[in-house]
Amino acid sequence: MSDGKSKSGAPEGRARRSVRAAMLGGAGAALAALPTVALWKVRRMRAEARSVAPLVLDIDIAGVDPVRTIVVLGDSASAGFRLDDPEQSSARRVARALHLRDGRATSLRCVARNGATTAEVLAEQVDAVVGADIVVIGVGGNDAKDRIPAAEVEEALGELIVRVRELAVPGVQIVIVGCPDLSVAPGIPRLVRWVIRPNVRRVTRIQQRIADELGVPVVAIPRDELGADVFAADGFHPGPLGHERASGKILTHL
Repeated sequence: MSDGKSKSGAPEGRARRSVRAAMLGGAGAALAALPTVALWKVRRMRAEARSVAPLVLDIDIAGVDPVRTIVVLGDSASAGFRLDDPEQSSARRVARALHLRDGRATSLRCVARNGATTAEVLAEQVDAVVGADIVVIGVGGNDAKDRIPAAEVEEALGELIVRVRELAVPGVQIVIVGCPDLSVAPGIPRLVRWVIRPNVRRVTRIQQRIADELGVPVVAIPRDELGADVFAADGFHPGPLGHERASGKILTHL
């Protein structure tokens, strides 16, 4: 009797194990696909953002000569993306604060655009700094999200700083607004955060190292200050409070 049970039970046991293995294999494949799906959602969000009309941040403020020229390079955060009013942007805040400080005529020009990586800022935006007294570079978030190779980020940032110094006025003041920790952004899918976090850290290390070598300050909003209130309604780009905090940090170096 016992021999019959073991013989009849063996195929059933194997069948159950096969079913469990298939189920686990399917679950594993689904889990492996989740980060890809989440990253696709981020890319779709970025694609939808291209349909949003950019703010015009350029402004000329009358005052005492000589005119001070500020040029802002960078990505969507520098461009004031998702803000309702250009006056909320860190670029306008910095320009107006400097004007209030000394009454000097100030011209602000912003050529930052959505989705720009460091290499794209170098290739497409740097020529705008000709004659600039102050250059603010806000970049790195797209390098982290797109997982741009470290060597490419390092080379592009170093060359960008060198080119700014060649094109702008002698003694130009440069401030880099470093890559924020996007892994805490409420609009980022949770499954993407573990992918983004190490890339953000890698980019910030590169930015700090190159900036130290070339004598340029880097400012950033610390991770513990990146609450939900710092972000815009999309939970991804900086909102008015984020721009206010960034401008305060920039101004400490000007």
